[in-house]
Amino acid sequence: MLPELEQFYHKLPTEKAEKLYWQNLHGGATGLAIAYAIATNPLVVITPDILTAAKLEQELQFYLGKVHQVPILTFPDWETLPYDHFSPHEDIISQRLLTLAQMPTLKSGIILVAATTLMQRLPPKNYVETNSFILETNETFDLNQFRKHLENQGYVCVSKVMMRGEFAVRGSIIDIFPIGSKTPFRIDLLDTKVDSIRIFNPDTQRSSGKISKIRVLPAKEHPLNDEAIGRFRQAWRSRFSGDPLRCPLYQ
Repeated sequence: MLPELEQFYHKLPTEKAEKLYWQNLHGGATGLAIAYAIATNPLVVITPDILTAAKLEQELQFYLGKVHQVPILTFPDWETLPYDHFSPHEDIISQRLLTLAQMPTLKSGIILVAATTLMQRLPPKNYVETNSFILETNETFDLNQFRKHLENQGYVCVSKVMMRGEFAVRGSIIDIFPIGSKTPFRIDLLDTKVDSIRIFNPDTQRSSGKISKIRVLPAKEHPLNDEAIGRFRQAWRSRFSGDPLRCPLYQ
């Protein structure tokens, strides 16, 4: 450790509600100080805005590098305004749900989040876990149940999978681009079992190496089943007057 940073490290709070103030951290010094302040527990870094969080993420990746193998999780903002007629981009939702899925088992690392993002409501703590599942090769597979589950979790059935949150069914072949995944997967069925799972390129549609299992996260931060839709309709009518069927946002 650098001698000039030892004073920061040894003065880290050890008691609840204990505060520590760092001063005169100019330029990339903030990222460097945080990099040396990593303890055995996860460290939550709250920034004033999303631009500062993005800048700090780059600094931490530079200082920590691949040698330290310290997880750096970013919890991005929706980047939408209230009552916008469009949803956040699927890449943003993917990163948010992936971070929420990793946080319960995170033993060390850094979580970057902007103060404005913390003002938004989050799904219940067990939402991601209870609505996720692991799909492995050689396990029994029910196509109808699988398709219904994906649609309830916000996945969209398409003819050709290109983006996260999409899936396609072509006979005994199922293509899916799970939320939180960097690549889509091709599932080959043999009767009622999963024969193989392969990674495929969405541009060329060509599959490559086999893997043994995949984790499928929900596609939305809120459920889209009949119970959730009914609860939304009831809450809307209790809070807003007028005919909801004439409201574009309700539709």
